[in-house]
Amino acid sequence: MKKQNLRILLSGFCLSSLIALVAFFFLMAEKFGSHLLWESWGHSVPFPNLYKGLLLLIGGLFVFALKKKWGSLPRTSHELMEELKEQQTVNYRHTWRSLVLALLILVLGAGVGPEAPLLGAVIAYSIWQADKLRYLEANREQLKQLSLKDRLVRFFHPSQYLLTYTASQKGTDKKRLFFIVNGLIIFVLLMRMTEQPSFITKLGDSQWQMAELVLILPLMLYGFLFGRVYHWLMKKIKGSLKQLPLPLIGKIMIGAVAIFGVAVFAPSLLFSGQHAMHSVVEMGLELPVLALLGLSLLKLIFLEICLETGWTGGDIFPITFASILQGFAFAQFLPGYDPLFVVLVVSLSLAVTLLQKEWLAGIFISLFFPIKLWPIALLLIFILRWIGTKVKVGEAHAEN
Repeated sequence: MKKQNLRILLSGFCLSSLIALVAFFFLMAEKFGSHLLWESWGHSVPFPNLYKGLLLLIGGLFVFALKKKWGSLPRTSHELMEELKEQQTVNYRHTWRSLVLALLILVLGAGVGPEAPLLGAVIAYSIWQADKLRYLEANREQLKQLSLKDRLVRFFHPSQYLLTYTASQKGTDKKRLFFIVNGLIIFVLLMRMTEQPSFITKLGDSQWQMAELVLILPLMLYGFLFGRVYHWLMKKIKGSLKQLPLPLIGKIMIGAVAIFGVAVFAPSLLFSGQHAMHSVVEMGLELPVLALLGLSLLKLIFLEICLETGWTGGDIFPITFASILQGFAFAQFLPGYDPLFVVLVVSLSLAVTLLQKEWLAGIFISLFFPIKLWPIALLLIFILRWIGTKVKVGEAHAEN
C-alpha cells in the first residue's frame, strides 16, 4: 500500500511540475513577445505611431479570427470555478487554445492581466492531472505488464488514458494540495533560476505613527464610495452599450482603437500594469495630483473597454495599479502624514471594493507594502468585509 501511494505521489509530482513549466513558459513568452513588439521593433521603426496602428489592426484581425473559430476564449479562472462547482470537473481538452489567445491579447498591449487566463489554465490542467492519476491508479496491474515505452505513452498522452471524476473516486483528490504546492514551488524556482523580476514590487518603507490612525475611516470611506459609484456608472454604461448590437469584428476593432490610443498618449497604462509597477513610486512622487487621478481613472476605463470588447484577461493587476496611483494622489494631499500609510488605506479600500473579494484583494495589495503596515491592512480587510456584508444584505432586502 505504501509503495502504491509513493508511486502516485511521484507521478503527481512529475505532472504538477509539467503544469508549472506550462505556466512558466507562458509568462516567458508573454514577456518576450511584449518586449519584441513594443520595445525592440517599436523603438526602431521610423514611424512608430503608424507601426502601432498596423500592429493592432493585424493583431485585432488575428484575435477576431481565433475567437470566431474557437469561440469565447480565453476562459478565466472564475468561469472554470463555476463549471467545477456545477459538474465536479471541467473540460480541459482545448485549454491550449485559451492560452494561445490569451498570449496574443497580452502581447498586443491590452489593459488586462495574465492572472485570470493563466490561473484558469492551471485549474484545467490540475483537473487533467487528477484524471490521469485516477487512470494510473485504476489500471496499475495492467500497466505493469506493458513495456516502459508504452507506460510512458499512457503517462504523458495529453488526451487519452484518463479517468474522469465520479463521486465514488476520491482517493487521489486528497493529495491535490501536495501537487498544487509542488507546482508552485517548481514555478518559483524556475523564476528564480532565470532571474525573472518578482510580480510584487515593494513601494518603500513606512514610519507610520499612532497619529495616522485618524485617517483610516475617511480614506477607507473614500475608497469604498469611489468603488461603489464606479461600479454603478459602469453598469449603466454597459447596459447602454448592450442596446447597440455590434458584430464581433466591430467589438474587437473598438478594443484595438482603445489600445492604440493608450499606446500613443499614455503608454505607461499599456498591458496589465505589472510592467510599470516598478516605476509607480516615481510616478506617484513626480506627477501632480490631477494627473495621478486621471491616469488611475483612465486605467480603470481602459480595463473595462478591453473586457467588454473581447480582449479578455484578468483584472487584479490593472485594478491594483489604478488603486495605488490614487493612493499616491491622496498622499500628496496629506503631506504631513506617512505617505505609504495613506497609499495603503486608499488603494486597499478601493481595490477590495472594485474586485469585491476582500481577502484576495486585501492580501495581494498588502504584499506591496512593508510588514509593519500589515496589521493596518488586516484591520481594513475585516472592516470592509463587514461593510460589504451589510451592503449586500441591504441590497437583497431592496430587491425583495
